[in-house]
Amino acid sequence: MAGPADKSLLSFNGRFHTLFKGFILFGICVIGAVFVYYTNIIIDDIRESEERIARTYTSIWQLMASESVSGPVTSVLFDEVILKSNFPIIVSDTLENPLFWKAVPGIPPSSDDPRVLEEIRRKMLSMKARKGEIPIYVDSVLINKLFYDDPPVVGKLRWIPIVEMALVVAFVILALVGFQHIRLSEQRSIWVGMAKETAHQLGTPITSLLGWISLLKSGETAYKAEEIYYRIDSDLKRLESIANRFGKIGSLPVRELSQINDLTAEVVQYFRDRLPHSGKGVQIHFIPGMLPEVMVNPDLYDWVIENLLKNALEAVDSKTGEIYVKSWTVPGEKKIVIEVTDNGRGIPRRDMRKIFRPGFTTKKRGWGLGLSLARRIVREYHGGSIALTKTEAGRGSTFTIRLPVS
Repeated sequence: MAGPADKSLLSFNGRFHTLFKGFILFGICVIGAVFVYYTNIIIDDIRESEERIARTYTSIWQLMASESVSGPVTSVLFDEVILKSNFPIIVSDTLENPLFWKAVPGIPPSSDDPRVLEEIRRKMLSMKARKGEIPIYVDSVLINKLFYDDPPVVGKLRWIPIVEMALVVAFVILALVGFQHIRLSEQRSIWVGMAKETAHQLGTPITSLLGWISLLKSGETAYKAEEIYYRIDSDLKRLESIANRFGKIGSLPVRELSQINDLTAEVVQYFRDRLPHSGKGVQIHFIPGMLPEVMVNPDLYDWVIENLLKNALEAVDSKTGEIYVKSWTVPGEKKIVIEVTDNGRGIPRRDMRKIFRPGFTTKKRGWGLGLSLARRIVREYHGGSIALTKTEAGRGSTFTIRLPVS
């Protein structure tokens, strides 16, 4: 059953995901609003420019219609300005019968077909409804009317915000789906890893218990009963410790003032007692320094050191392997350091940045959870750091843990 800390953490994760999605949606709205705003500014500028040009055309048309102005000047104005304009223009008589048009979408430049004229008239009325009309006067007499519409580029610009928003939304959806897939895949890997880690953690003390019970049943043993009971009691305490560890992952564990050297020595001794199973000749050295007490959760701290020692034991040679565990205080800083060094095969340079990722492993039978759990325990639960500080092919690796002194 989940405790208050577990529920608090789950609630926080739920709120974080909700806030993240809200932030993404808010960002999309802001981006869309900016696109729409600036696109509309550009469209308005183009419209104002086209309206000024349309009124200039009206003036030119009036000059052309005036008897006082004629000749090559008006011909150049008509050919170079009016005929080369790039937005729809329709000129009609005073009764709004189309006389001249150009750049009208879907309409040929000139035609006597009644159907074409009817279509021109329909478009002209549409232009009038949207833009109004510009009267053309000669000597104060209305002779024509000019109608115009937005150039094609304005229509294309209107689609830009929609297209951009669609692309942004599609990108965000793909990103969210991708993140969700990665998260689910990572969760599956973690669940499988946790199941295997549980089996591995429970396997050693259970096997030991079965062995001691078998010796008791047989009655043929060189061990004294007191020593067997002590070993059984030790294995039972370890089972309890393992159960506590898994119960604290995902919650906020309780920390207490502890002597790191004592906790580390217990873990080192635990592995020393089982070295024959890992290969004869391996030596584990513990060199403790003078340390103040530190606020840690003992069960979880032990788990971190165990993972580092297990990795070191798997990396070293079974006959010449040496593992050094050292601790010291950083001068001038309120931190202590625990360092685990081995003379094993080392870690390839290409894998140095991947070793703390859940699911990454270089072992044939590994599940890539030990170091990721260790980092979470050190960083999230104890406010410290853990890093691979040194590695060299064939010469070993060094992992360094730094914990703050409370």
